[in-house]
Amino acid sequence: MLLIRTRLTWYSYLLSGFFTFILNIQGNIIPFLRDELGLSYRAVSLHPSAIAAGMICTGFLTERVVAAIGRRGAYLVAVGGSIAGMLLICVAPTAAVSIAACGLVGITGAMIPGVMSGLLSFLHGGARDQAFAEAGAVTYACAITANFTAGAAVALGLGWRSAMLFGVACGIALVAVYGRDRIPNPPPRAVTTRERLPLASWAYLVMLGLGVALEMCLLLWSPAFLQQVVGLSRSWAATASAAFPAAMLLGRWVGSVVVRRVPPALLYPASLVLLMPGFALYWGVPEPAIAVGGLFLAGLAVALLYPLAMSFAIGAAGPAGDAASARSGLAAGTAILTAPIALGTLADAVGLASAQLIAPALGVAILVCFAVARALQRRGAYVATPSLS
Repeated sequence: MLLIRTRLTWYSYLLSGFFTFILNIQGNIIPFLRDELGLSYRAVSLHPSAIAAGMICTGFLTERVVAAIGRRGAYLVAVGGSIAGMLLICVAPTAAVSIAACGLVGITGAMIPGVMSGLLSFLHGGARDQAFAEAGAVTYACAITANFTAGAAVALGLGWRSAMLFGVACGIALVAVYGRDRIPNPPPRAVTTRERLPLASWAYLVMLGLGVALEMCLLLWSPAFLQQVVGLSRSWAATASAAFPAAMLLGRWVGSVVVRRVPPALLYPASLVLLMPGFALYWGVPEPAIAVGGLFLAGLAVALLYPLAMSFAIGAAGPAGDAASARSGLAAGTAILTAPIALGTLADAVGLASAQLIAPALGVAILVCFAVARALQRRGAYVATPSLS
């Protein structure tokens, strides 16, 4: 099916990129915030945890917000809340305020992917796989933009707050250009009856969460691994670790084309085939160039896991597709909250090199979950689970 991009398609893509920009800019500004407020490492760790906790809450709230004010209203609340959170971070006098601001960003901004997935599925139907892949590519382009924006702001002497204000300006511009557009809402029956998700859809959401956990473990810990295990300097390790997001961006752009020619049910497990050799080169070869090349291959393997898992979950949900879209925040937020902490705890116990073996273990778990979900779907497992509403 041919993907015809409308204004609402681009609005959704760009809003997803806006939210990802906010998430990524946090990691760049936290060191400056730590110095200004005199934060402990524990206080620093509570900032991303607050965002993740907000995302988990949003997994339960998005449906209610859409039912009350529609998709258009939910988008506006998401952007407005994110902007308010960013501005609050800029003026936060204490850690309590900055942590609360991060929670506000998580609980409002995470409505964007929760609404977007259902909307893109409604707009593009059979072409939703390509739409999700393209949205994923835009998000990673904006993630990389966040890094460059923060670096440029500091290098030019403008301060980290100017990078945050750039994000605020982008959010305001998006609302100014697209905010008045009419957005179709879910059918009243789907909103009022709150259809429960079938087991197959839940299995795909678990798979989605495992994929996010794998992505976070490699994205957040690869700089430390390249420095401490491979032997690069801190600056070179930080630079070389960009191989992973670069591969994610490339994989999603290429994947948006490949998904039109290869059935997603084949493409998903096939993409994971690259994970094992890529990880083996990254983890097992001390030569820096080879290790970085392996990290790049691993990024290509992970690139399509999230968009395809989202498409599977919505497809398996049938008339409860918007509920599956909303619950994606629950799966992703849980992974973001727990995976980096789990790997860090494991690294303290057995060392960073051994702890990184969690990556191939997650890859195996993802494949098992995929097989279970496919089996449930083939059996027509339209058995509803107890409502979480």
